[in-house]
Amino acid sequence: MLLDRFAARYFATVADRPVYPALDRAALRELKQQALPRTGQPLEALFDELEQVVVPNSTQTAHPRFLPYVQPSPNALSPYADHVAAILNQNCNLWHLSPAANAVEQTVLGWFAELFAMPATASGILTSGGSMANMVAVAAARDHALGDGARTAGLQGGRAPLVLYTSEEAHSSIVKAVSMLGLGRQYLRPIATDEQFRIRLDLLAEAVSHDRAAGLDPFCVVGHAGTVTTGAIDPLEDLSHFCREQGLWLHVDGAFGALAALSPRFRTALSAAGLADSLSLDPHKFLFCNLEAGCVLVRDRRRLLDAFSAQSSYLTMSEDPDFLDFASQGPQLSRAFKALKVWWSLKHFGADAYAGVIEHMHELAEYMGRQIGAREGFELLAPVVFNCVCFRLTGLDSDGNRRVLKELVEGGTAFLGPALVKGRTGLRACFMNLRTTEADVDLILDRLAAIAGS
Repeated sequence: MLLDRFAARYFATVADRPVYPALDRAALRELKQQALPRTGQPLEALFDELEQVVVPNSTQTAHPRFLPYVQPSPNALSPYADHVAAILNQNCNLWHLSPAANAVEQTVLGWFAELFAMPATASGILTSGGSMANMVAVAAARDHALGDGARTAGLQGGRAPLVLYTSEEAHSSIVKAVSMLGLGRQYLRPIATDEQFRIRLDLLAEAVSHDRAAGLDPFCVVGHAGTVTTGAIDPLEDLSHFCREQGLWLHVDGAFGALAALSPRFRTALSAAGLADSLSLDPHKFLFCNLEAGCVLVRDRRRLLDAFSAQSSYLTMSEDPDFLDFASQGPQLSRAFKALKVWWSLKHFGADAYAGVIEHMHELAEYMGRQIGAREGFELLAPVVFNCVCFRLTGLDSDGNRRVLKELVEGGTAFLGPALVKGRTGLRACFMNLRTTEADVDLILDRLAAIAGS
């Protein structure tokens, strides 16, 4: 009952709060200095503290003008699914510890594989988000390239260094994966993009040829179904053909936008993501599930088993035709029942409803793009191809654009993010919020113009 009352009050008032809080630093310092409680407190007192200290000092990500990142307001159902999952407390590692949850996760993975026409050999695993999904995929690609020595000598076997290629627009998680998996950043090749911010295949081919001639071992290309800054979609079908011809693993980072394939408007551009050897997705983006909910799919389940399966005396793993041991398909042993909120969200709202919302997000971005084009003092930095808008205030230099963004955010009116597009500094609005309207767009642009003129 307390939880229901809190949720109702919060969502009824979130649009009236500052998007970014005027921080009460004294209250937060006092919170950090709290001593370990020796006796318990009633639940009512905890909710009072929540509403008096935590909520007022939180960034309101459900606010209609929270638009800085690819982070949506959660749908109304998924927080309750998380509540149920916490009550059931299934450990989704070994199937016999979570039989029903195992079946639910397999169902969700099957739906995603079907959406991208992946073969019957495909499998995957739900992760904390796109960053971990990318890490799992690159690990599988690395171990596939290393072959039988992956588990024994690994990267210490004295072989030629592996090289990974990706767009200069790649997400930072790719850089992290290269570092954490021992590949080394000097063997990461960022490839320049065209005028639409898509990876240039001619430069990719040159880089692969050059590295092979230098005695290195190209092994993986990371394409994008929505780049993190502009939302650009790489030429995925052409990338797939190139990687097959060159014997390279193709991973598509679809954490930003691959699930927009639910919409007929984007299905053609995104369907080729299913040609990849691995594909990352983020249900906590275009399915509007609350954090955390990521996913990685692979065309051949054996590649995940090769990278992650491990037998231990304290773990009882057993093959069963109806179940999978997800502990053998990813790095985690302890795994929460993330699949429930994804399963419930798709079952409750339906794919067609999601298609409509995705198209509405794109329409809001197009509206903002048109308004920017019609107003003096504003300039688009990239075409509006998806749900994000990169722009700048033309009367200001880079520092001036940063100042305007800072004042906008700290004033609590709206929360946009920074953008660096082909060396030009500006602002970025990413439409992922179910409450945002065209009136919010107008208010943001009016406020920015006022700040710039002050």
